[in-house]
Amino acid sequence: MNFLSYKEKIVPRLKTLIETDLKEYIQIVALKKNDFLVEEGDICQYYYFVKEGILRNYYLKNGIEITTNFDTPDDIATNFTSLILKQESIGYIQAITNCIIYRMKAFDFERIKAQNHIIQELNDTLVYSYVILLEERLYSIQFCTAAERYDFIIKKYPHYIQQIPLTYIASYLGISLETLSRIRAKY
Repeated sequence: MNFLSYKEKIVPRLKTLIETDLKEYIQIVALKKNDFLVEEGDICQYYYFVKEGILRNYYLKNGIEITTNFDTPDDIATNFTSLILKQESIGYIQAITNCIIYRMKAFDFERIKAQNHIIQELNDTLVYSYVILLEERLYSIQFCTAAERYDFIIKKYPHYIQQIPLTYIASYLGISLETLSRIRAKY
């Protein structure tokens, strides 16, 4: 299974659960552009499901923002290290557009998951898909040229280029904005 196929498999079921079995545990959060879902130093306590908008995950290194991921509609977002280890986040999750987010406390999710095999199956599928995504990203960073990484995004996530500022795309690719401009000029 590739990462994108998880959406086809679990998102419709997850949306149904959000509207039924999980409804009493779900809160709706509206974010304006540039609002934060998680900031450095926070201890993340929620799983988030993006209904509308785009989130950016990033860290600061020597005052420079390093983008690590984008969460778009139907993505599940959280700071996993902070959530699972219950430690302060070293990164940020920020809205780069206005967003509508469903959130659920991790405590509630874990309790319900232990009692509901459908939610357990959805969780397993998500975890496996996320690991695949991380392996693809690691491979891309270690073995692909900047042009190949850009080509991968164009093919796999074309909506990124249309909706996300190029500064963030360049950071995500691990290249300068100038290098991204040169690569894009060849397309």
